[in-house]
Amino acid sequence: MSNNFDTLSCASCKAFFRRHAVRVKPFKCHFGNKCPINLQTRNKCKKCRIDKCYAMGMNKINLC
Repeated sequence: MSNNFDTLSCASCKAFFRRHAVRVKPFKCHFGNKCPINLQTRNKCKKCRIDKCYAMGMNKINLC
């Protein structure tokens, strides 16, 4: 865990955010935007995962 994009996150979440925060076409959740995001389920729904990144305070302004 380290400070990435203004919040504490793991390396896999940092890489996910870097790849997807600048995406033009938005993701869609097929489960009502209520997917639990944890180590076991984080790869099931990209929409809910990127939403959690923003909810945790990640900021795409700091992307290089």
